[in-house]
Amino acid sequence: MERIDKVLARYGITDYAVKERYHEDTDRILCRIATGNRDFFLRGLPGEKKEQTVRGNVLAHEYLGNQKHMAPEIIYTCDGSGYVAVDGQWFYMTEYIEGKNLEENAADEYALGQLTAKLHGIRGYGYPTGLNQDKTRFYGWFSDRHFKAEFDGIVDALPDFTQCEQCLIHSDIGPHNAMRRTGGETVLIDLDDAGIGARYLDLGWPFIMQFVDFNHQTEKMQYRFDLAIAFLRGYYGSRRLTGEEYDLIWQGAVFMHISYMQVYGPDAVESLWKILRFGMDRKQELWERWNALGLSDY
Repeated sequence: MERIDKVLARYGITDYAVKERYHEDTDRILCRIATGNRDFFLRGLPGEKKEQTVRGNVLAHEYLGNQKHMAPEIIYTCDGSGYVAVDGQWFYMTEYIEGKNLEENAADEYALGQLTAKLHGIRGYGYPTGLNQDKTRFYGWFSDRHFKAEFDGIVDALPDFTQCEQCLIHSDIGPHNAMRRTGGETVLIDLDDAGIGARYLDLGWPFIMQFVDFNHQTEKMQYRFDLAIAFLRGYYGSRRLTGEEYDLIWQGAVFMHISYMQVYGPDAVESLWKILRFGMDRKQELWERWNALGLSDY
């Protein structure tokens, strides 16, 4: 609490209560701050984070929040700063969004697709994403796994996403990172790696990471075609989806899933490999279902 006292003093806040804490098992400080007439969200990042990373987070919130009203707005300190360093840790504060997270249903996926399209259509932002878009880092992975040769072949087939169409991306698109305000507007949250990056990495993220429903007890899987189609319909609206674009979406999906395959520790790798292969095998069926709706260009 002493550290939070020091941080909030920079904002001129001395009378407050910590209403909720999030992810207490991590080295971050994430909490809801209640004052007399308004709540805020305080985010503390480890001191080893580069200042340019923190600055990128804040710039994304300023642009998408304070200017575009598509994300939580940055709250400034008494001297006008967007972030501070206190006791070896970085901090910034945003408005607290009153509302609820989107859910994994067709209506919310449609709304999320619309919000993603709106994000990708924004022009004028220049700060790069914190997402590493270089596929060559994957070649050093999983040398001791039985699927190494097949894995490298999958990586070989991926394009160089640094050379693909770039726009403002979120990098972790999903219902968990979008909220509906009490007034009905949908907004994006958790802009940690938001910035200019490959559109198809952003668009592809949920097609394996989210739409493959994996039961951790039985290891049975199913593909949520209903959610995938709703998301695509929200994103493309009346525009037609070409086969070339569809391929790029799935290449982005593969890249993003692979990028998470070491995040959850070595015990999760085999399951994540199975999810990757299962998801890739659903690509053609999803395309056929999409075609049946008459929304594609062959």
